[in-house]
Amino acid sequence: MGNVTRDEAMPRPRVTVLMATYNGMAEGGAWLDEQVDSVLAQVGVDVRLVVSDDASSDGTREHVEARAAADPRITVLPQRDGTPGVTGNFLHLFMTHVPDGSYVAFTDQDDVWHEDKLSSQLALMEATGADVVSSNVTSFQSLPGGEVGERRLIRKSQPQRAWDFLFEAAGPGSTYVFSPQAHEALVRVLRGLDYSEIGVHDWYVYALARSIGLTWVIGEEPTLEYRQHGGNVQGANSGSGARDARMAKLRSGFYRNQFILTARTAQNVGVFDERRARQLRAILRELEGQGIASRLRFALRWHQIRRDRMEGLKLAAARVLGVW
Repeated sequence: MGNVTRDEAMPRPRVTVLMATYNGMAEGGAWLDEQVDSVLAQVGVDVRLVVSDDASSDGTREHVEARAAADPRITVLPQRDGTPGVTGNFLHLFMTHVPDGSYVAFTDQDDVWHEDKLSSQLALMEATGADVVSSNVTSFQSLPGGEVGERRLIRKSQPQRAWDFLFEAAGPGSTYVFSPQAHEALVRVLRGLDYSEIGVHDWYVYALARSIGLTWVIGEEPTLEYRQHGGNVQGANSGSGARDARMAKLRSGFYRNQFILTARTAQNVGVFDERRARQLRAILRELEGQGIASRLRFALRWHQIRRDRMEGLKLAAARVLGVW
């Protein structure tokens, strides 16, 4: 027998990767297979993929079940009860299908992970003492015929602000990795919450984590290729089409409603000192009020509400102008 080094003998950390699928058979399932393959090819970790399909009508469930039959690292869950939707599906996975002591990661159904995504993020977690980590991504356009269009860095790693978690996610949820302790703490909180009206699962989980005092580090190094195409549930926030869609949601009241729901949840579960608790109560009043005084007071917080200061200024200006 050959000698076994200490590093080779050490058990690899277990990471449970959660995938919520819905009608993922674009390009004949090639994008879905690319994502699954990149998850299973992770180096330096013991990876397990748990899939919950949300009543797909295009053969996605059958496709991932065939993958699971060929690879014991993949588990496909029975159809869940409740209203279909990506938020409910991901939180269902997060709360009920993770073994004790496992790290936890989210994945989309159509991206491509770097082979060291998980190992590099666990190293970042260890180096910084973070409870949760996420990262920047490189977006790319999938064009007809398998062509790849523009690639660009999507930067989410600007310094965290006092209240950014009430107004945005910590980057794409597909970059999130949770320590076992963070996962357990978040599940305890989630079990007492009604999240049926929450529209964005990754933003909500970031808000919960920050509210209960978990430390979150957003890494500079991109860890995945973030595919952009016409069917994205959430895009990379780039281009005129994405800007128009965000503005329409802002005008419709969707985002204001989400801001209020998130702030109320933070107020209910948060661990804040009296100064912070007082600030949160004031923010909630400013969000709920529609008069010019409330809007102006909110606008004075422009430097606290988004990691990107310019985005915070834009959001505050839109509030003053009555856009939302």
